[in-house]
Amino acid sequence: MLNTKDTKNEYIARPPIVTIMGHVDHGKTSILDSIRKTNIADKEYGGITQHIGAYQIERNSQKITFIDTPGHEAFAQMRARGGRAADIVVLVVAADEGVKPQTKEAISHAKAASVPIIVAINKIDKAGANVQKVKQELASENILVEDWGGDILCIEMSAKTGEGLDKLLDAILLVSEMNQIKGNPDTDLEAVIIESRLDRKRGVVVSCVIRNGTLKVGQKVVASNIDCKVRSLTDDKGNNLSEAGPSCPVEILGFRAVPHVGDIIIELGSELAELAIEENRVEIIGQESKKTVAIVLKTDTEGTLEAVKGSLARLVTSSVEATYAIKFLLCGTGDITETDIALAQSAKGVVLGFDVKVSPKVMDIAEEAKIIVKTYKTIYELTEDAEKLLQGVAIQEESKIKGRAQVIKIFKLPSGDIVAGCKVIAGVLKVGVKTSVYDKNPADLTEEDRPLFTGSIKSLKKGKDEVNVVGRDNECGVLFKSQYEDIASGMWLEVR
Repeated sequence: MLNTKDTKNEYIARPPIVTIMGHVDHGKTSILDSIRKTNIADKEYGGITQHIGAYQIERNSQKITFIDTPGHEAFAQMRARGGRAADIVVLVVAADEGVKPQTKEAISHAKAASVPIIVAINKIDKAGANVQKVKQELASENILVEDWGGDILCIEMSAKTGEGLDKLLDAILLVSEMNQIKGNPDTDLEAVIIESRLDRKRGVVVSCVIRNGTLKVGQKVVASNIDCKVRSLTDDKGNNLSEAGPSCPVEILGFRAVPHVGDIIIELGSELAELAIEENRVEIIGQESKKTVAIVLKTDTEGTLEAVKGSLARLVTSSVEATYAIKFLLCGTGDITETDIALAQSAKGVVLGFDVKVSPKVMDIAEEAKIIVKTYKTIYELTEDAEKLLQGVAIQEESKIKGRAQVIKIFKLPSGDIVAGCKVIAGVLKVGVKTSVYDKNPADLTEEDRPLFTGSIKSLKKGKDEVNVVGRDNECGVLFKSQYEDIASGMWLEVR
């Protein structure tokens, strides 16, 4: 990154910022967990709850910062940003599986980011491990490790047993030294956002890694054209800081809105202020000559938002059967609101949410407006429905489900009554409403399936309180007017 204030000679060595990439289930998370666990006491490990998307460890009195990027293929865009934020990419390949599609994708991201690569061949302890075959497959992707005539360091390891873990850390420090990774705590601030979200209690929470300069409490900064007076700084171990320098991962409170993942945080009034200008966002994805399906998209975090948008963009461009393009009416973070429904209604669109909540009130408004609202926990389900929309096929309206809950636990009262402890998955449960009990998720029912039992709800209990209605994502106790003694955990309740 260009800095306008200092000469090259004024920069000093700083800890390398490392991201770990590779195919799903090849051991990226296991490696990160193993590294973190070996660098702190066991009693501390269980107590660390601060997750800011990055953390810092020490090896031979030298620090290394790791960006904890996700591994699912739909998060390619987020991983690409992680590559640009990082100084070094560790490419993880399972010894028993070799090079896979996400491995090739990770290689492309690392090359595009122009950062050095270290290969970690993981799971060498597993049956079927073939290290030489992996190196051969890597060579086919123009990744030549040292013993194959190249200059890329390759570590054979097992995150499970810990074998080779120290060698990997030493390799990172060696590559850092060879590439002269440097920073300057006294220059203009440059910090890369690696995660951002809206927390209901704390406000906007932004995680970043500082590449240059020093970030301080009380400092006025800007990112994505959103200004911020830093209210607090917290490190990856939950410690409050007054300031943080190069390569330090921190969590910031103080932004008035959610900035974009991958954008740069700089100090207001600095010579780098032009970097904070927000990029124009493409609202229509696909051929503009096509009909469009209008979508309001809400997700839990800004990083997830970019990943889901990227996934849908690839779906539009790769689907030969797509007869529609996507028009994003709104892309944002946080729970689905009445405003989102009104916006979708204005364009006859749909509202899709990823890992967000919808209140019963909002669902009622959506049903009155005849707007489809669906939320998802997995990218697969979301992209499956999006593909249907692009082909002109209607998706199931979640709002038509008046109530759906899963039985978690059964309680027998001294009176002999049986109470089903449930979690409401969709809609609401109400006292007096007829409810059917099934032995599997009602979403998977066929015409031949019949309920095990149907009865009216006598009472609902939320915590210690008797209530008349329990909404989505809440747990409650359900007592039927007529006893159903065979009800068991894992069963489902459905109100239609």
